[in-house]
Parts: sequence; structure tokens; C-alpha cells
Amino acid sequence: MTGILTGADLDDALAGLPDWRHRNTGIYTAYRCRDSAAAVELMGRIGAVCEELDHHPDLDWRYDHLFLDSSSHDAGGAVTRRDVRLARRISELAAESGAVPVPAENRSYDLALDTRDPEALEGFWATALGYARHGRTGDLRDPHRRGPGLWFQRTGTPDARPMHVDVTVPWDGLDALRTELAGRSRDGREDDAFAPRWWIYTDADGNRVCLCSGEPDEDAEDAEDAGDGDDPAA
Repeated sequence: MTGILTGADLDDALAGLPDWRHRNTGIYTAYRCRDSAAAVELMGRIGAVCEELDHHPDLDWRYDHLFLDSSSHDAGGAVTRRDVRLARRISELAAESGAVPVPAENRSYDLALDTRDPEALEGFWATALGYARHGRTGDLRDPHRRGPGLWFQRTGTPDARPMHVDVTVPWDGLDALRTELAGRSRDGREDDAFAPRWWIYTDADGNRVCLCSGEPDEDAEDAEDAGDGDDPAA
């Protein structure tokens, strides 16, 4: 198995992949093609390279867009050198086809359920959704990687705010979204107590969105233990 990339090694690898970004479920990007036919053609060429390298990303076609997420499932969903090699080949194919990289349009969405007892709820939701515990992130994930992740935040006041949505975007798509969400929030501002890992926004009824950057935070567990603040899955 090709070596897992973390820390500085992963940063160095991504520095050579300007089309791609990183989050807890792997590396990802999106491409806007000339039209639907061009997207299908590029998708076919990507498929051929995946067969050649015997490594297969999640690829989603939406009209003139292709959304790609890559990780190594036999490495517990971590990023390996195989993912980097494949990403480089895909970027080359996209450039040859004239596709425009738009990684900020590939957002991920996770649901967080506040509860006093995560263990008591996990089996219920795994059964209802057909999900299974992810060995590396610890949350519940769709085995076909189609639906959003679901994780459980331990809190002493679950009835006050039972669920929120985590949205992860790359840094180059973050500032504009922060500004827009703050303007639409109930109090007209953002809660930045946990920045730069995430910012919290509240709608008119008190429902919340945690806008996540994917930035690692060594103090994340300490923050969770200290109180009932949101702590999106790392």
C-alpha cells in the first residue's frame, strides 16, 4: 500500500496540485466544462486513467460540472501518494480539455446531532440511514459516499438546540460566504469563538450553520470538553 500523507508531506503534495483542496474525507476539486458533452467526454477520459492506475475517486457529473473526491479506502480513507498521482493526471486531462477548476463549488455537508448520550443514538441512525461508523473520523458515513456525514456532539442541553449543519469550503471560497451568512444571520454577525476552524451562524429560528475551513485545531478536543460549544467532526 502506498504511504499515507499527513502534515507537511500532505501540504507539499497539495502545493503541486493547485486545482485540489483537502478536507477530512480526502482531497477534492470540481471542474466547469464547456458544456455537458465536454463534461461527459472528460469523465470518460478520467475513467480510463482510473482503470490504468487502479485507483478510483468519487466522481459526480452535473450537466457541465464534474465533482471529484479522492481518498484511499484501503488506508481508512486517508490521502496517499496514489491519490496525489491520480489527482495530477486528472488535472492534466482537465487542462487539456479546457475545463476550469472551481474547487470552491465542491462543498461538503455534515449533520451534527446534539445529545447527552451519543452511543445510545448511533445504532438507531446507522440503521435508519444505512450508514456505518467511519474508522478514521468516527462519525457515521454513507458506505456509497452519497449522503452527508452524521456525527453526535455530547452536550448537557440537547433539547435547546438538537441539530446543526456543518458546511466545509476551501479557504478561497470562505470569505465571501462568511460575509453573506453574517448578513443573513439573526443578529447580523458571526460567532468566531472557534475560528479559524469554524464560524457559527444562526437563522431567525435559532437553527445554526457551522462554516468550517478544514483548518486543523489541536485545541478542538479541549474546546469540546470545556463546554457545549459546537465542535464539527475533525
